[in-house]
Amino acid sequence: DQLEGLLERVEIEVMSSPGDLEAIRKVITPGYFPICARLQRNGSYTTKKHPQTVHIHPSSGLAQVLPRWVVYH
Repeated sequence: DQLEGLLERVEIEVMSSPGDLEAIRKVITPGYFPICARLQRNGSYTTKKHPQTVHIHPSSGLAQVLPRWVVYH
């Protein structure tokens, strides 16, 4: 309800994209820019807001996949 109210206030059309993962990624990533990291050639990640080297925990499901970008918490 809060998000819908904000969208209406700034006159952005409320629409749904079920199953469109690319659209969902494009919406989430900019909003979480301060907590995202990019994969480096050596397999580690570098955070973007305050550059630090970080790693995915070995027990994480992402440890075997190594996506180009991750949003973390």
